[in-house]
Amino acid sequence: MRFISPVLRAIALLAVSASIAQAQFPETLMYDHVHMRVPNPQVAAQWYHDHIGGEFVDGRTDRLLFGTTRIMWLRGENSPPSEGGVIDHLGFSFMDLTAKLAEVEGAGATIQAPRRDIPGLFPLSFIIDPWGVRLELIEDGQHLGFHHVHLRDTDPTAALDFYHDNFGGVRRNLKGFPLEGILYPGNVWLLVTQGESFPSRGAAIEHIGWRAIELNAKMEEFEADGLDLTTGRNDMTLPNGQIAFFYIDGPHGARVEFVERASDMP
Repeated sequence: MRFISPVLRAIALLAVSASIAQAQFPETLMYDHVHMRVPNPQVAAQWYHDHIGGEFVDGRTDRLLFGTTRIMWLRGENSPPSEGGVIDHLGFSFMDLTAKLAEVEGAGATIQAPRRDIPGLFPLSFIIDPWGVRLELIEDGQHLGFHHVHLRDTDPTAALDFYHDNFGGVRRNLKGFPLEGILYPGNVWLLVTQGESFPSRGAAIEHIGWRAIELNAKMEEFEADGLDLTTGRNDMTLPNGQIAFFYIDGPHGARVEFVERASDMP
C-alpha cells in the first residue's frame, strides 16, 4: 500500500471537508431591500417615516433605512394590493402594538385584523396601508423594526428550498413556533404561507432584494445554476455612491433584485 504522510492526509481531509461544507451551506447573502409601487413615492415614504419608522437614506426622499434594510418606493398607478400576491405582506415590530395600531389607524391605515396574542410567538395585527400594502404589525421586544417578508406559495417548502439553496441564510422555525423560515443577515426573516398567488411585478409590493458582494460573479453563478435572469447588469449613480443591479424570477413570479453597493454605503 502506498504511504501517505499524515500532513498530506490532513490536507486532503480538509479539502474534502471544505468541499462538503460548500455544497451543504451556500453563500449567505445579506438582505437588502423591499421596493413598493405607489402614485407618489415621496408621500408614501414620509408616511412610513412618521408612523412605521426608518431614516431617509441615499440622499433621497423616496427611501428609508431600517437597520441595514432599505424600504423604497417606485412611481406607479393602479397597483394591485399586495394581499394574495406572491409577496403578500411585510412585518414590522414595535414595543407597544396597541398604541401603534391606534396611531396608524388615525393616520389613514385600515385595521384588517385586530390584535391577537399568540402563545409562544408574539402579539400581532394586520393592517392595510393607504396604498394597499398589507402589513403585519407585531410586538417582539427582541426584534424591533423591520422584521420579515412574508410570501405566498402553493408549496412553501419548495419556495424555502429555492431561497435557501441560492441565497443562503439560517433556516429554522421562528422563535421555536411551528413556522419555518429563513433568517438573513440584516436580521430579516423570510416566511412563506401556503396559498395561490399572483406575480409581484406591478403590484403594490413590487419586488424584494438581496445584496451581492461582486455582482458580475453572482450573475455568472446564477446563470450556471439555471436561474432565470430577467435583466442584465444595470449601473446607477446615487447622491451617496454607485450601485449596480440585476433581476431574476423567483418562485411563482416573485421578482427578485440583486444589488452591489459601494463599500462605504450603509
